[in-house]
Amino acid sequence: MSDAGSRARLALGAVQFGLAYGVTNAAGQTPPAEVDAILHAARRAGLDTVDTAAAYGASEEVLGRTPGLSGFRVVTKTVPLRRSEIDAEDVVIVREGFRRSLERLGRPQVDSLLVHQAYDLLAPGGDRLWAFLEGEKAAGRVRRIGASVYGRDDIKQLLERYPVEVVQLPLSALDQRLLRDGSLALLRRRGVAVHARSLFLQGLLLQPSASPLTSSSATRALARWDEACRAAGVTRLEAALGFAKATTEIERAVIGVQSAEQFAAGVAAWDAGAALDWGHLACDDADLLDPRLWPARG
Repeated sequence: MSDAGSRARLALGAVQFGLAYGVTNAAGQTPPAEVDAILHAARRAGLDTVDTAAAYGASEEVLGRTPGLSGFRVVTKTVPLRRSEIDAEDVVIVREGFRRSLERLGRPQVDSLLVHQAYDLLAPGGDRLWAFLEGEKAAGRVRRIGASVYGRDDIKQLLERYPVEVVQLPLSALDQRLLRDGSLALLRRRGVAVHARSLFLQGLLLQPSASPLTSSSATRALARWDEACRAAGVTRLEAALGFAKATTEIERAVIGVQSAEQFAAGVAAWDAGAALDWGHLACDDADLLDPRLWPARG
């Protein structure tokens, strides 16, 4: 596949369009005019998918008001419930939330609708939520349905209970846990599309000095990452996207940018196809790999 053709494996992450997101983000939320410039640049580069969510602040609304969104497939996510049990009223909340998502996006349907927290599907009564997803698909408002997950247990339980069509999961050159434990291979065998997020670990792989962690394990892993990039003569961005490009199990690699200039750099890094000893970089330190466990910033 040519570089131009392989770029279709990239998806544009839109969380920065609605929130000041990422440990290295000093610029804040991306201005609407810059969002339009990014979308037009992405279209010219061959991308066709944008990833957003109801929980991403004003992201859906900004996208819906941006002319550049035309022609893109949209992946969005349900309102997180975080309930110990899902009842009929919860489904009403999710249904109304999705209706508002479509209104904000200014379109009658989306390509994929994911349950933002897999726990909502796995909790007692989660089948009610799945029935809602199937109803939206039958009505033509969604092409594919699935969930956003964090780990192997989420994937295993979802596959046991539901005919999931698409899964979004964390993956990076350091966080290869779902690759090494066979989860990605299992999803491929089941015909489930995989969208990978957190390729830059909220920007930490691009700027390790911004790490909020002080443990020796995290420090060693980030130092090993930096040294591998230097030894290979590649930038951190090239290495991060080189890993994603080399991981053929993923259908879409979701990248977030704050400017058209950053997007152009990302495309160039993807095209470079950096090749490192990926296995040498793999890390199992959950305190580093899961941003939910990072200490709060002051």
